[in-house]
Amino acid sequence: MRYLEGISRASAGRTRMAKALIALLLAAVPAQAQVAGACPPPKKLAAGACVTACPGGYEDRGRDCVYRNQSR
Repeated sequence: MRYLEGISRASAGRTRMAKALIALLLAAVPAQAQVAGACPPPKKLAAGACVTACPGGYEDRGRDCVYRNQSR
């Protein structure tokens, strides 16, 4: 019976560790949502950042910039 109690304690410890890891990962995610509506006008979303103009290699599609591979 003691063996089973040890397993449940270890499991509870892993659960706490997993919850702490998830909370840490969520805190590391940028506050900005990864959708075009996340950028205030007149900015656009390009590669996860709000920019005023699409950088080279990106196609302007209004509120977002879409990467276009130029090597084809």
